[in-house]
Amino acid sequence: MTLVRLLALSILTTAASCAGRRQLPSALPVSPAQSPFGEAAAARWVYLPGTEGRRFLTGILSPAGPGPFPVVVVLHGADGLAPAYMKVAESISRAGFVVVIGCWQAGKGGTTGNQLCSEATPEGDWVANPGANSGKELIALARSLPEARSDRVAIFGLSRGGHAALWAASTGADVQAVVVDAPAHRPAIRPAPPSTTTVIRGLRAPLLLMHGTSDTSIPVTQSGEYEAAAKAAGKQIEAVYFDGVGHLVSVAPQSQTEVLARVVAFLHKHLSG
Repeated sequence: MTLVRLLALSILTTAASCAGRRQLPSALPVSPAQSPFGEAAAARWVYLPGTEGRRFLTGILSPAGPGPFPVVVVLHGADGLAPAYMKVAESISRAGFVVVIGCWQAGKGGTTGNQLCSEATPEGDWVANPGANSGKELIALARSLPEARSDRVAIFGLSRGGHAALWAASTGADVQAVVVDAPAHRPAIRPAPPSTTTVIRGLRAPLLLMHGTSDTSIPVTQSGEYEAAAKAAGKQIEAVYFDGVGHLVSVAPQSQTEVLARVVAFLHKHLSG
């Protein structure tokens, strides 16, 4: 075989290899010693770069086995990246999903979780343009992971993260399922971002909406209003209300087991195949 033919064959082989391999977004690994949650030993952490010098601290949890696995992106609430959200992420991962959980927003509250997320998107940018600042960077990372099924992606948002999840899923994010827990379609901040009902016609994925009837942080009536608007628009929505439970039914001890079992069943139903 001539040298020219060998070079041509090498180029074709390299091109085919690159075409079949998904490229990861540029991300800076975080050493295990710097992990924000030492107890979450199975998570690997990276800083995902964004525009304007932003960095999104992100944890990746993968189930045992070769995969590929369906993937779930978890968006935290207004208190930032807190241990309670990590426990939810770990439970979902143990059920057979790759889970990506990260700082999608730098909230204003002085919590430890918001301190961890201080380099993420400022709250004011979310208010001004929630469609562009709704965790889509994490969805892109999730889809690129070699152990993840890029065609089977769900987004799970809690509280303020639920608002973001609905915005992402309604403004072009390619997800196959959406789960939200106590999403405020009209967040109680001033100024507030536009209501998620304004983009509801863009929602393409099936939705599981959950809320506690005794929630004093986000009134359950907000979910009722969104449910009515979604059904009027012909959307595929399953709404479940938990009597006597307060804010975040997926975190509350009296409802967490039932809620996570329901979430996992919903995810398996819509991400299988």
